[in-house]
Amino acid sequence: MSIDQKRICLRKALKNGRIEIEIHLLKGGTSFMFKEKDYVRYGSRGIFQVEQIIKKELKPRHPETCYVLSSVYGIHTQIVTPASNPQLRRVMNREEIDRMIDEMPLLESDWIDDKRKREETYRSILEEGDGHKLAQLIISIYSQKQDKLKDRKSLSRTDAEMLERAEDLLHEEISLSFKIKKEEVADYLLSRLKNK
Repeated sequence: MSIDQKRICLRKALKNGRIEIEIHLLKGGTSFMFKEKDYVRYGSRGIFQVEQIIKKELKPRHPETCYVLSSVYGIHTQIVTPASNPQLRRVMNREEIDRMIDEMPLLESDWIDDKRKREETYRSILEEGDGHKLAQLIISIYSQKQDKLKDRKSLSRTDAEMLERAEDLLHEEISLSFKIKKEEVADYLLSRLKNK
């Protein structure tokens, strides 16, 4: 049961007609549990819904538990990925998003002057898809955008694209959790932040 000092315990149970999987990665004591119909963030790929939980041989004679994921936004995409994929995380709930929005006015720009290092850092944040880090990235680039506007300059194309992608990823999650249209999220955030 031990592979390289890592133990993975899988538990399957039939509950309300849905298969439930619980994965314990004993290395960090972390527990992930996704069921069919749950919504998950898959890094920078966006928000997906767990359609099925299946066994699949990703390596010869080593069947793994996998999730069949269907995209929620954009072009319909279906992905099969191992249940142990570290890029999967549950979508933030309303309370977590409310807390994050409340903390946004306290965030300061974390601009990185070195272009190569900035792109590398920001791409990593986008790939991870963590809501709090995305909010920090948005504030940093937006603050830089405002500074450049004062000098009648604009963001580089890369920075503008990263800002747009970060906003898109964060808006998807807020839209889903608050059950509002993605196009309404920016106005919702502005109204919430004005009251701070």
